[in-house]
Amino acid sequence: MGDLLRNLPPEIWITIFRWATSPSAGYPAPYYEPFRASFEEFDELLRTKGALVQVCRLWRDLASVFLYEDVRVRHGSESLREALASYRDLEDEASQGWLGRCVRRLELPHPQTATERPDSTHNVVQILKSCPSLKTLVRPFMRQALRLYTVSLPSLTRLEWWHYNNAARSGGINSLAHVLRDTPSLRFLTLGGESWASPAAQIPIHLPALTTLRLRRLNILFMTQICRWELPSLVHVVVDFPPEECGLESLWSKFGHQLCTVEFGRNIAFLMTEQISLFLRGAPRVERFNYFMHFTRAPPELLPDEQSSLQCVGVHAFPCAMLNNVWNHRNSHFDFLSSQSLPALKRVVLHGDWQEIMDRLALKGCEVLLADDLATSPCEHL
Repeated sequence: MGDLLRNLPPEIWITIFRWATSPSAGYPAPYYEPFRASFEEFDELLRTKGALVQVCRLWRDLASVFLYEDVRVRHGSESLREALASYRDLEDEASQGWLGRCVRRLELPHPQTATERPDSTHNVVQILKSCPSLKTLVRPFMRQALRLYTVSLPSLTRLEWWHYNNAARSGGINSLAHVLRDTPSLRFLTLGGESWASPAAQIPIHLPALTTLRLRRLNILFMTQICRWELPSLVHVVVDFPPEECGLESLWSKFGHQLCTVEFGRNIAFLMTEQISLFLRGAPRVERFNYFMHFTRAPPELLPDEQSSLQCVGVHAFPCAMLNNVWNHRNSHFDFLSSQSLPALKRVVLHGDWQEIMDRLALKGCEVLLADDLATSPCEHL
């Protein structure tokens, strides 16, 4: 067996490494995927990649392209900058920057660009310039910065941004408005944090290619700013946490008429306040709605107005430890889904671990499916 493994051609090893280092559902795409936002995890894969490149020189050469697909900028940014710009073959000038061309996802914490020494931001700017194929930029949840330069990111299709006001004052790569101005191909945008009133917040934002907007926890002022943006292609919205002071109503008022899909996240806040009827009233053309049953309060069985466009509901069974009477809670959702308030509902898709199929939905005439059995998407925008 040892001799057989040693004699495997590089192509076989590359295929094995690809399977070992790929997320089970693939890397985050620049388009909407039901319930994907609540279960993303990359740390274990990064540890696997790090282990592979330390086995031997052959494995390091073969697996480096996978290791540098997902880059986290922490300490040692100068070494990272040099690695991304390095030559694969010193005699081949075209091989310069080969590792930088491998980068598809880059995680850049704000402390890396929020510093009192402007010269130290040079590494970060050069790292970004060394990644011509970058698809996803993450500014994660985690401070005073001097003025920074903006880097044009024409290939970027996905941006995950946690907003920090002190950092945003420095502009450039720390300013959401400045970054959005230089990402014309952006299709998927995740936003979180609190935004204060500032001159940058008044910059007009127009994102012609954006189809999916994911909202994490943000304040009402941030929501108000978003509702001033022009997003002509927006059709999918994922809400992780409902803002205070009826913030979602302003969202539905601005974009509700153009939405095809809405998803409520796995957050107990949706159990504290009833949000489904507000969203259905504000987004009358929505065709697909996905939510976590045990984290969401059911609306009244009979809504004040018929929702004549909703054709498909995806229900996830992830359990909630704070829920006392699970069956009564489920029954309230079944009453809603089987009511006459949803005359166009034709399909219910079950996600997660379900122990039995709900016959009550089948009696209404709905096709009840498990998510793994879906061959095609019922929404033309997915």
